[in-house]
Amino acid sequence: MKIKIGRTVIRTVQGDITKADFVDAIVNSAGNPSEGGSGVNNAIHKAAGPGLAAEYKKYKECKTGEAVITRAYRLPCKKVIHTKGPVWAGGNKNEIKLLADCYKNSLLIARDYPEYIGPPKNPAFELGPGIRRIAFPSISTGIHGCPLNKAAYTAAHAIYDFLTEKSHNIDEIYLILFDHDTKEAYDKAFSMLSAELNQKECADDQIPIIGFYHEYETYGCFCNWYPADFDYAGKHFANSEQFMMYHKVMMFGREDLAEKIMQTSDPKQCKAIAGQPFPEFKSETWEATCYTIVKRGVKAKFSQNIGIMNVLLHTKDALLAECSPIDPKWGIGIALDDHDWMDVSKWKGKNFLGRILMEVREELRQEMKLAGKKYPMMHSKMYLAKPFREWESTAGVLMRIPQYYSAIHAYADTIPTSKDRDRFYNECSLYEWEIAMKINNGSGLPLAGFFEMKQEVYEIRWMLRIVEKG
Repeated sequence: MKIKIGRTVIRTVQGDITKADFVDAIVNSAGNPSEGGSGVNNAIHKAAGPGLAAEYKKYKECKTGEAVITRAYRLPCKKVIHTKGPVWAGGNKNEIKLLADCYKNSLLIARDYPEYIGPPKNPAFELGPGIRRIAFPSISTGIHGCPLNKAAYTAAHAIYDFLTEKSHNIDEIYLILFDHDTKEAYDKAFSMLSAELNQKECADDQIPIIGFYHEYETYGCFCNWYPADFDYAGKHFANSEQFMMYHKVMMFGREDLAEKIMQTSDPKQCKAIAGQPFPEFKSETWEATCYTIVKRGVKAKFSQNIGIMNVLLHTKDALLAECSPIDPKWGIGIALDDHDWMDVSKWKGKNFLGRILMEVREELRQEMKLAGKKYPMMHSKMYLAKPFREWESTAGVLMRIPQYYSAIHAYADTIPTSKDRDRFYNECSLYEWEIAMKINNGSGLPLAGFFEMKQEVYEIRWMLRIVEKG
């Protein structure tokens, strides 16, 4: 299998990575910093000799997802990049993101060599020609137990994300896989990636439909569980599911549950924490606001991760459908293995997530066009800016401008009484409410969602200013 991303050629081959004399560096799926162990780690240490383990020990500990570099000793390549892959625990310990980090951090070291700083007086870091050809094994699919198809999909997208988001001089990347089944899984993963990047046109009278579901399947980056870090309103999120669940509990004042959600990046755990019954929860309030709230997180996720933003934009005008057989609100209520998902007339759900993705796709496209730049200028920390004209008006006045209506109402709908909603609309400016939030928790108005509203208002303002100047 061979694909090209930008200047870099990626190949999957079956073979023995310890014999790769055509690359500058190979990646070791590091285990114990000594000879022994099993799988790729054992084979690389045996081929390199005892010097490799001795040098690796100088790092004391390579944490899961991180990477370090050493000399190659008796191996035919020049350097060995060691990365510690996650042990599979059913997907509940953030394994997918950690596995993606293994690939990204290994490529980062390759990119930065010889500037990469190693242990003091380490002869591995003499000046040299750099690393332009690198080979990976299948990380974490041996004794660490990561499901092969998930690992391959994660590897393909992690490599793609790095190549599209970072400047680099890497010419070739090899995936050197030990057996036929492993190579077949990686061939499939890179074929899926290629399909995502080369969405084919349908006949003139047909609108293409793209289905997605799990984060490790084709178009998995559209799933809220997909690991993609982003910032919003001063908070950092590991994925859009965490964003969604955090706001779900914060809306009803459950800061204790929100703290638990922010302590784990595992989307399954986030959903379980927010999904447990708690007396403050009001379904009608959540139903009225969830679409706007989730859209904020989804847009931030794609605008701050160029690799997956490109995947979204490459879908052109296709209909996007979350093929969840169990969720008729966020999905279409039909599974990917049921061909009915390709017939819109048979959809059984509202497809909120698909609709959000299509709206975000169009907004990003328009922002890029209006800004006259390659990528939209999404400033995640603009909520910290000093007051601007729109923020100094009352909510009641601002919401009369159609572009701001949903942002204002997403917060207003969380205010429990009509009396307090009227106060919010008319009593003072949004800037004055912000001051009240900071000194006395909002004088009875909910703190949750307020600064998220400000973030969205600022971003809308930014776009409207570009339109005016255009």
